Amino acid sequence: MSDWLNKIKTVSSTKGDTAPESAKSAGVGCLGAVIAIATILTFLIAFGLFKSGNPVMGIFAALFAIVGALTSFLLLWPQKPNRL
Repeated sequence: MSDWLNKIKTVSSTKGDTAPESAKSAGVGCLGAVIAIATILTFLIAFGLFKSGNPVMGIFAALFAIVGALTSFLLLWPQKPNRL
């Protein structure tokens, strides 16, 4: 428990110009998860547009979903930390 409290104190004591690597990776992971959820919903919308007979809008939605999938893949891919 004290280790967890020390981590919170470390994050809260930063001045805003730097952050611990664990906080950065948690933030990027949350952003990647939100984009992945939005991508799944966009794929469902694109599928529905194709099924209802709107292929042009379905193509635009599918392209947007592909870009979202690539973005979430890049965000969720493990990054090598900058070690000195």
